[in-house]
Amino acid sequence: MRTRERVGIAVRHEDTGEILTDGFDLPPRTQRWAAWPLVRGVLAIHMALSVGKRALTASEELRWSVVAGADEEEEEEEEASLGFGARVLIVLSAFVGVGIQVAAFRIAPIVIAKEIGLTGAAFIVTDALLRLSLLLLTLWVLSRFRPFRRILGYHGAEHKAIAAFEAGRPLTVEAAAPFSRFHPRCGTSFLVVSALVSIAVYGAVLAVTGIFTYPALIATRIIGAPIVTAISFELQRRAAMRARGRLSFLSAPGLLAQRLTTAEPDAEELQVACAALSVALDPVADMAKEADEPAREAATIPQPSPAS
Repeated sequence: MRTRERVGIAVRHEDTGEILTDGFDLPPRTQRWAAWPLVRGVLAIHMALSVGKRALTASEELRWSVVAGADEEEEEEEEASLGFGARVLIVLSAFVGVGIQVAAFRIAPIVIAKEIGLTGAAFIVTDALLRLSLLLLTLWVLSRFRPFRRILGYHGAEHKAIAAFEAGRPLTVEAAAPFSRFHPRCGTSFLVVSALVSIAVYGAVLAVTGIFTYPALIATRIIGAPIVTAISFELQRRAAMRARGRLSFLSAPGLLAQRLTTAEPDAEELQVACAALSVALDPVADMAKEADEPAREAATIPQPSPAS
């Protein structure tokens, strides 16, 4: 769980049932340009990715820190035995993963929409809908597997804990349970908004250039991704801040899509989520009831990877 200043991590040990917590502070951004509209959206996504990687490492360290009979010397020997070939394999695996993601969610929709003979606005809309549909279909398939369903429960628990904090309630299972597992600032909502924004951005590029070749279309998607991200971040932010404002309609599709990316959590999952948020809010957790509305909006939801 992340706020503007700090990240909180909570892990329930499988054998003992004990909740282990850890946290780390985020580096402050002193540059004025980092808070500029559009720029801050790209930086926020970059921060989410880097924080997510660090948090996963920290959670693994927590999980292994209490393994019964763990031998530190053996662990050090295992780390030392990780040779050059293994490290190269890890890097290559990362590149392959990125390549598959680009091919499946960036290139494949373009090929499908173009090969069925679509052009102009029909092509742009179909490309965006295919990209979003492929992602949601992937999430739905994964949700059929039991380990992933557990992750969806924790995702819903995060939303409930954040909603309880924003409502000024204590971070307890009893207080968080009645709240909705859906939240307008969720990464799933961001993906839906991004699909809608991409229709306007890529449609404008196609209308101006008139170039309809595969290299141009693929390059546009790759180069234009930061622009779509920046605009989507601002729109989702404003839609979430004003529940009944003019942009509130942007939250509706994302909240609906969260039925695929969240599940109703049980008490144990809620307990872990509340523990993580409490660490993220430390040392200001005791002042939560006195915090003003902007401070409460600081509690943000981790962005999936792409789905949190």
